[in-house]
Amino acid sequence: MNRSADVVIVGGGVWGLSAAYQLSRMAGVERIIVLERNATLATETTKQAAGQIGQLRSDPLMIEAVGYTLSLLNGFQEETGYDPEFVCTGSLHIAQCNERFSAFKSQIPNAREHGIEVSVATDEQIAHLAPAINTEELVGAIYVEKDGYVNTYAWANALANAAVDRGVEIELNADVKSIGVANDRIIHVQTEAETIATERAIVTCGPWTRDLANAIGFSIPAVPIRLQQTRTLPDPNLPKHHPVVRIPDQSCYLRPENGGYLYGFFDPDPWAMMSAKTTTSEIPLDSDLYAESTRRLAPLFPILKQLEVSEHRRGMVTCTPDANYVIGPLPEVGGLYVATGCGAMGVAGSGAVGRWLANYVVDGNAGADLSKLAPNRFGDAWNDSSLLEDKCRDVFSKYYALKSATYNMAGNR
Repeated sequence: MNRSADVVIVGGGVWGLSAAYQLSRMAGVERIIVLERNATLATETTKQAAGQIGQLRSDPLMIEAVGYTLSLLNGFQEETGYDPEFVCTGSLHIAQCNERFSAFKSQIPNAREHGIEVSVATDEQIAHLAPAINTEELVGAIYVEKDGYVNTYAWANALANAAVDRGVEIELNADVKSIGVANDRIIHVQTEAETIATERAIVTCGPWTRDLANAIGFSIPAVPIRLQQTRTLPDPNLPKHHPVVRIPDQSCYLRPENGGYLYGFFDPDPWAMMSAKTTTSEIPLDSDLYAESTRRLAPLFPILKQLEVSEHRRGMVTCTPDANYVIGPLPEVGGLYVATGCGAMGVAGSGAVGRWLANYVVDGNAGADLSKLAPNRFGDAWNDSSLLEDKCRDVFSKYYALKSATYNMAGNR
């Protein structure tokens, strides 16, 4: 079977589905096809993501990206009829040392200048928001009012359903084998079953984006890193208004899920998965890693030692050497765009990523200055796989690191 499309999107995760939805709302694009290799959408990195939407960032571009995603989430059901299951509870940023607390407070003026509602949390406020916290373990906290979390699988499928309503075609079990290029332009996308002629394509298949790019001679230095999380059985005393809690001094995060807690941490000695053949279901469970996250959080949340575990999750975070996304056109191939390198901020920026990609396809530019995210920004040094792996592992392990007494708000899961 052979057919054609105005735009082909390779990868049915939250970024690809966001791009499909945004494209479906734009003039000049008649036929959009999303190709997903699995039997269901968003089952790899998207479904395993924690889905925490945090506004505090040091980078104005990311502040705008998260703000746009929040706006899209808050109005999505009313606009489309599909519930993304976003919960606006705010977030607590917990400091367990004076340096961290000072760094938190130093960021408040900049955050407020960008319209972010943030304040130092009082003891009474902390006890109300998260009554299970052992306040003796903290020095202080700040509270960001409009933050929250989303059911990532529901969000991705809400985007997909809204896109289909607007005429987007989604093909499952469609494993892309190659991208055809002639005269330095894309001419088709090849799956096992068919060839789809197209002059424009977007590759948003997470850790596997690099391999499709490599096949046409372009190197993207991005490495998938293992991420594992624990989910507990319900806590009958957990309030519905319980916020996302970030504990950067332990490299940990925690939020409610299904009446219990979902929590994890950023491994100081992370495992890089260089093979593109690895899927999330094939990642081995590491009992020591799960135990370590509980050990780190239990002094602050003693309840975690009392609750049984309902699930251990296995996922991947795709990291780049500079901790930024990779988004934009491949300079060697006209009409071909890529987006990868979520860096544990994929869901938080998903609305904006889809919009940027749609703008690239229709207007030739993202509608924002994405030069620091350009796929060709990296030098040849990162072709050394050992150097690349070491750097990306370091980026992941220092996700919540203090930098010269300034909280690294680019790393806000």
